Amino acid sequence: MSQITTRPPNAEEQSILDGATAWVNELLEKEFKTKIRLTGTREDIPNLHTMLSEGPYTADPNAELTTFGIVFGHVLAREIPMRWVFYRDEQGSDLALQYQDLELFSFPCDMIFKRVEEGEDINEINLDLMLENLREALAEEAEKMRRSR
Repeated sequence: MSQITTRPPNAEEQSILDGATAWVNELLEKEFKTKIRLTGTREDIPNLHTMLSEGPYTADPNAELTTFGIVFGHVLAREIPMRWVFYRDEQGSDLALQYQDLELFSFPCDMIFKRVEEGEDINEINLDLMLENLREALAEEAEKMRRSR
């Protein structure tokens, strides 16, 4: 069994999380000429779909996908609910979302990037479906963990 450690994000990591939202909000203002701002709720998803389909916006599309993953992570954190942690195991470390106090984690920073990397068309990524699938999978796994105690 792998040794997993977690801790709350430090100031620098929290700045990365907050900066993702700030960057996307700036994009909404400058590229889309709208006063709409992200709320960290499911209502952000249609805007994220539009923005993803019309990108990339910089010379580094992979970094953009990571940023959009963080912003989608804010939605997951509020809607499921989950909390941001800094996750470390023998394979590395990353920002992750933890479900309840269980060893159940999601890695939204990579969620969208990995799908595109594996050949999924950016226009076919359904964030609503991803949210619901994750909600169901986490609830199911949490129940299995509770029964096995």
